[in-house]
Amino acid sequence: MPDQQPTISPTASLATPPAAAAPPERGLLRFGARVLVGLVAVVLLLRMFVLEPYTIPTGSMNATLLEGDAILVGKLPYVIRSPQTIPFTTISIPHFQIAGLGQLERGEVVVFDSPGTKPERYVKRCVAIAGDTVQFRDGRFFINGEELPPSPNDPLATLAVPHATARRAPVDSARVHPLFRLRQPIVLPREGDEITVDSISIAQWGGLIQSEGVSVEFRNNIPFLGGLPATRYAFRHSYFLAFGDNSGNSRDSRMFGPVRYDNLVGQAWFIYWSRDAEGEVRWGRIGNCVE
Repeated sequence: MPDQQPTISPTASLATPPAAAAPPERGLLRFGARVLVGLVAVVLLLRMFVLEPYTIPTGSMNATLLEGDAILVGKLPYVIRSPQTIPFTTISIPHFQIAGLGQLERGEVVVFDSPGTKPERYVKRCVAIAGDTVQFRDGRFFINGEELPPSPNDPLATLAVPHATARRAPVDSARVHPLFRLRQPIVLPREGDEITVDSISIAQWGGLIQSEGVSVEFRNNIPFLGGLPATRYAFRHSYFLAFGDNSGNSRDSRMFGPVRYDNLVGQAWFIYWSRDAEGEVRWGRIGNCVE
């Protein structure tokens, strides 16, 4: 039997050699890039929905918050909202919001957007919530029948002077919001609260009604809301008041009026960094809770 000659398979001769393993350095770079992207995503999500840092630019909250304090603001207590713009841009995008995990309480230091067509972001103390009765009288504010007390951090409130009573400086009536100038008690609206529509109520609430997107006018002494004759109006939003602790140096609800709950950004939690005007670190303030 003749010897069989070994044969060479054409397929075997054209087989692709096994791919060389990627260098270890390249694998580490890919892993590091993935970790970095993940960390950036986590930070963005935390900033959008949970926590956001702010720096205090003025002394309107002295001595609770000083100019140069950097605070962390919790976004979960009041309103959870998606971003209104693409991060790091001013490009608007569709957004949504849902109720937060808590409720606004008097005395809490909050961050919110002011009313108006050009809102500004403020840090103030909530002094009245929806349903509270508010009255401005003799240059002073009364909440539910009691004069608004001095802030716990107001120097007048902490300085013990024999036979003297600490009182806030009177507020110039010419500077207060028109809602308070009639000196009559008002009840801060809750969503769905109704008022009778007449010349007196429109004098008080007309501006707030217009801020809800409803036109206000009189035709032959008959009030028209949204182009239709009206005898009742149901508010579309709930409102609160927020004042600065340093009442003599604060632009707040005394000037721009009630603020919608929807405008709440979050609650000031604690100070994570602080520098004075000379750039010196105020170590004693770092880590303090905002109260």
